Amino acid sequence: MFSNNFSRIIDSGQIIAMAIFGLSALSGAVASGLAFAGILPWPEISVVYGGETVAWAGMALQVGVTALLLLITVFLPSARKVRKLEFSHRRFEINMDDVTRAYRAAHMADRAEMFGVVREFDAVRERYQFLKSHPDLPEMDSELLTIAAQMSEQTHEMAQVYSDAKVARAKESLKQRLIDAEALQEKIQQAHSEVRDIKRKLEDVDMEESSVASQMQQLREAVSEIGVFGPEFVPGRRVPHLMTVPAE
Repeated sequence: MFSNNFSRIIDSGQIIAMAIFGLSALSGAVASGLAFAGILPWPEISVVYGGETVAWAGMALQVGVTALLLLITVFLPSARKVRKLEFSHRRFEINMDDVTRAYRAAHMADRAEMFGVVREFDAVRERYQFLKSHPDLPEMDSELLTIAAQMSEQTHEMAQVYSDAKVARAKESLKQRLIDAEALQEKIQQAHSEVRDIKRKLEDVDMEESSVASQMQQLREAVSEIGVFGPEFVPGRRVPHLMTVPAE
């Protein structure tokens, strides 16, 4: 509100300045023309330069001031146009910000399934009434609210697809899938640990069996070298009979 009033004051001041400079330039041009024609006298100013009085100082001053006023008068309209362009651009940005805020409010309400009218005209009107009474959009122009309501109605299908309920269900589903994946990962790690333990025990059993087999082989060789038992003796089995040793 303050910026709008300040801009109006500047615009009014520019108009008044243009009028003053324009009238002054016109008066100076007329007075200079009449002075050149000999109808009006030139202003008299006492100017001394180099010890001599400059007789045409008044004429030079009047002509110079008139030329300056004419230049300012010519320059002011272009400056006003530039300011209007800047103001319109700034106003456009402000309007777009307002439309964006209003559209976001309407779209979020649409995603929350607050609107139930299907027909386009009634749907736009319903959204417009919602935005008009929205506490975060005070004193917004009706035209901007209408634009935001129309934009919200055009994106109604997207609001249905990405409604708050559907998004919440999707998030909950993803959360549950993440929990299941973590549980499965934990079971897989436990299974890997059990497999490693079984492999380690199997290696221990293989080593023990290999040691027993080696000891049995050593026992067979020792028995064979002694020659006390017959060839049918097998360590670990019952001895069928003893071989007799011949007497000397």
